[in-house]
Amino acid sequence: MTAHAPDRVDCTLPSHPKYLPLLRSLVGEGSALAGFDKDLTTRLLLAVTEAVTNVIRHVYGGATDRRVDLAMRADDGELRIDLVDYGTFIDPKHIASRPLDDVRPGGIGVHLIKTTMDRVEYRKNEHGGTTLIMEKHAPAPTAPSEAAHPIEEPR
Repeated sequence: MTAHAPDRVDCTLPSHPKYLPLLRSLVGEGSALAGFDKDLTTRLLLAVTEAVTNVIRHVYGGATDRRVDLAMRADDGELRIDLVDYGTFIDPKHIASRPLDDVRPGGIGVHLIKTTMDRVEYRKNEHGGTTLIMEKHAPAPTAPSEAAHPIEEPR
């Protein structure tokens, strides 16, 4: 068996919400290349959309003319997405969702990202902004249930 290089895409998008469908298409294709199913792809799309929306809203203050870089690497059973902003670095200790029992619209994007992804890391980048690293690995195969294959009692 020969090893293959992972698929990689690098792109720069303006910080305008009208480009979110393009971002979602890229991530959806990356998820397919990683071999993820439809349910996991849907959750990944939501998490990455939340991450970019947070950059637009909180880092750029809604400015639609700023830059967001995406680097995506897909391989069998794993997907890594790096989002780079050019704002001011925010200490990860200050990045949190509101309490989940505070029921109202908005404010749970960070929670969604952290519960969807296997790795979430915020790093200060060379531009003074933040690089958000998100990784997802294919779920481990589940063992067949005993109900599907009952164990027979010895006679």
